[in-house]
Amino acid sequence: MRQITNGHEVKWHESVGAVTLISRDDEQHVYAMTSDNGCELFAALIPQGHLESIASSEGIQAWHEGVLMLGREDAVLSDCMTQLAMAAHVHHSARVVAMDETARRLVLRIFQLNGGGMPDWHDDSSLFDTRTLLRLTSYMDDHLHLTPSLSDMSSLVGMSPSHFARKFRNTTGLSLERFMNRYRVRRSMDVLRDQSRPLAELALDLGFSSQSHFTRLFSALTGMTPARYRKEVKRTVG
Repeated sequence: MRQITNGHEVKWHESVGAVTLISRDDEQHVYAMTSDNGCELFAALIPQGHLESIASSEGIQAWHEGVLMLGREDAVLSDCMTQLAMAAHVHHSARVVAMDETARRLVLRIFQLNGGGMPDWHDDSSLFDTRTLLRLTSYMDDHLHLTPSLSDMSSLVGMSPSHFARKFRNTTGLSLERFMNRYRVRRSMDVLRDQSRPLAELALDLGFSSQSHFTRLFSALTGMTPARYRKEVKRTVG
């Protein structure tokens, strides 16, 4: 890579998956990239006003102009850039939400790496908006059989697990575990209309640890076992 700013040239070599952060100012820059084997590059331009807005809203130190981080090897930055690159090519209703959340996570990580610290969210009593909840439940739908962890879910919105857990409970009135158990049971009521699949197979597909676990939770929430519910559905449908 080669950057020319005000006549001054900086050269560096990139490794696969590296994230390079170059601060913006009012001068024009020239970037040149060469590769013997071909390469892919994804660039995200972050306006200074966006940086300042997030810093102000979170009560942390803003990222100062002039910071140049070349080839930063950081798992969070790499994950954010990968997610943004993927979202940019996906035409879906959750695309904008996903990109906004990931961009916010990226900016907060930049602040942290530049000594700005991280926000203190212990007193956060805000709620997730409807679009974010839809994003989270859509992720649950796609990963029920894998039992998404608190860490998996919190990473979607760029929060620490503890902050996410607190905000999720504020929004839904339930812990993530209890919410997901109820969500699985609701999903199972649709799946149980298929009379041919064994209950043990359905339980594992929905992320329950076993058929007995599935039966116990289903009974607690509906007042009947999955087998009894399936019989009732069959009798009603005819």
